[in-house]
Amino acid sequence: MRYRAILLLSSLFLLMGCKEDFPVYTSFCEQNTTKFPPCLRYAVLNDEDKKMIVKTFGIKDDTSCPYRVELTRYHIGLCDNPVIKSRGSDFDGYVRLEIKKSFECYYKVQSDFKNDENAAFDRVLKRVRIDLDQ
Repeated sequence: MRYRAILLLSSLFLLMGCKEDFPVYTSFCEQNTTKFPPCLRYAVLNDEDKKMIVKTFGIKDDTSCPYRVELTRYHIGLCDNPVIKSRGSDFDGYVRLEIKKSFECYYKVQSDFKNDENAAFDRVLKRVRIDLDQ
């Protein structure tokens, strides 16, 4: 009985330690702006990602809109900078979603990831939903 309790507790601690807990950074780049634009143009290459982003924003793709949505999935392992490679990193990359107007930042949200890029993408979309509701 005691052995089972110890095994159960150690398994629980092991599972808790495997969870990624990365923060989500978000901001409107202009200090007086807190609202999403009325139209969006989605510059996202992956069709599946684009569908999820369009569903999250709830705004149809308007090719004449000055506000452009961009998705960046960056992997540090692809970086050739010797300083970064020598120091290592606490994460493997990041996922960033940006709205730009005339090539200038309007809104951005980003989350780092260690092993699970899709979880970072989900965190970013969840944060967009929170910001849309405000």
